[in-house]
Amino acid sequence: MLILITVGIVARNEEKNIKNCLKSILNQNFNHKNYEIIVVDGNSTDHTREIVKNVLKDSDVVYKILNEADFGFHGLCFARNLVIDNSDENSRFIAFTDSDCNVDEKWLSNLYDAIKKSSKDVAGAGGPRLIAGTDDKKELVINAFITSFLASGGNPAFSKRSIKYLESIPNYNAIYKKDVISRFRYDDDLIISDDNELNFRLRKAGYNFLYVPEAKVWHRETNSITEFTRNMFNYGVNISNTVRKHRSMVKIIVPLTVVFVLYLILLIPLYFTFGWLVLVPLILYILFAVAVFLEVALKTKTILSLMIFLLLPLQHISYGLGIIYNLAIKRHP
Repeated sequence: MLILITVGIVARNEEKNIKNCLKSILNQNFNHKNYEIIVVDGNSTDHTREIVKNVLKDSDVVYKILNEADFGFHGLCFARNLVIDNSDENSRFIAFTDSDCNVDEKWLSNLYDAIKKSSKDVAGAGGPRLIAGTDDKKELVINAFITSFLASGGNPAFSKRSIKYLESIPNYNAIYKKDVISRFRYDDDLIISDDNELNFRLRKAGYNFLYVPEAKVWHRETNSITEFTRNMFNYGVNISNTVRKHRSMVKIIVPLTVVFVLYLILLIPLYFTFGWLVLVPLILYILFAVAVFLEVALKTKTILSLMIFLLLPLQHISYGLGIIYNLAIKRHP
């Protein structure tokens, strides 16, 4: 037996999703003796670990189940480093997916075929995020919104664009060369902003990331607007941590969302000071929301697509407030 790939999954209170995720990984057409599974549990309070044990114990794939609390720390970055540190000594690649994802049966083989023959300047490879099947219309709309081509700024992982390289590979669908990722590692202090910050450092060091459209992953999503809003706020908090660490990571979306929040707060006094011209950005934003709504409505074919007119401003406002809170109020050292 020679383990070539370590598949890492980080989970916390995922009893609803982890079983299907693991079954899809066990169903790979990749030789089962050539990969292992490491599940790192975030000290779950539900039946996540019990389900993981029950699914994996009768499989023919080598596996390890770790509880991150037993290692003295917490957070996604710390958990992903545990996967690296506990991988088989012969493992050459570290792959990641999320516990609320189901992967295609050729997922691992497609990623492996792409990266094993890649040049030295390639650190990893990743594929698209597709919408997981669901009967929950709210989840469907929220997932379709998150993966919207327009709302994501044309992210190739959410479209059928054919490109060679990605700017970053999200850890719900990624594989890295172990020797590379072991040297760079995830930043434990960032807790959540794991893939963006790591990939930024890798790109800065001259590495590239291959795009493998055949490596398909179907991602579940929340059906709660409250949880969606909370997630966007946390993304804002954590992206501001990475920006604090790497000033050159600042993208237009960061200052733009902050300006958007301030614009809405000052809209009324600005209107009485400068007149109707102040409403032009708001009108353009509404037209953008209409375009996103039409895209999502065509994709989901449900009247609940009207949620877009709530989700879009909630996303930008909560994201912007997360940035403002972390940079201007919380002020980490």
